[in-house]
Amino acid sequence: MSAVPGPVVLEARGLSAGYGPIPVVKALDLSVRAGEIVTLLGANGAGKTTTLMALAGLLPPSQGEVLLLGRSTRAALHERSRAGLAYVPEQRGIFRNLSTMENLRLGRGDPELALNLMPELRPLIHRRAGLLSGGEQQMLSVARALASRPAVLMCDELSLGLAPLIVHRLLQAIQAAAGQGVGVLLVEQHVRAALQVAHRAYVLRRGTLVISGSASEVRARLDEVESSYLSSATEASA
Repeated sequence: MSAVPGPVVLEARGLSAGYGPIPVVKALDLSVRAGEIVTLLGANGAGKTTTLMALAGLLPPSQGEVLLLGRSTRAALHERSRAGLAYVPEQRGIFRNLSTMENLRLGRGDPELALNLMPELRPLIHRRAGLLSGGEQQMLSVARALASRPAVLMCDELSLGLAPLIVHRLLQAIQAAAGQGVGVLLVEQHVRAALQVAHRAYVLRRGTLVISGSASEVRARLDEVESSYLSSATEASA
């Protein structure tokens, strides 16, 4: 898939961040354009979630800066959300004791739009979210995020623990959003599936970006990338 032209909507410049004096991610430079899907790949512990948390405003940078829609920001997540950032965390971020519809109403978007995006949720609107299957919960999270009409969508491990059919459906929704001009940053354990929908890819190793390029370029090196950078054993022994 070739890159889609569009303005940069999310950018990290020299970004370092972590949970103590030693940064987990170091001097990252990455960008996402409007209408573009960018996937961030790496082994467990490489720093992918830390990167998303820093971009979302959940972790303050120790160095560098984050730019949202061209403006440098150190705002908290709720302020970045109002400015056009939607974030679907690894744990899905739903309210398990509330119904599907109540979860949608708590979002920044129109519940009806969310149900149009994911019509599979319509029969489940009165069901408590904690009783939904893992796939249904992830559909709820993604639909609620997209219904806010974000400029940028970040998803952390979208398909974790889900059946391939559900993964395909979620990636379809992500592609449709990008087709409407949303910039997407996707952390995804199913590397091959991610590279099929992405325009560009970054590979992270021990908090440092080691590869960046078009998705087709990374696919062409996939055996090398998987053996050298995507295995937990490699990450632990490096």
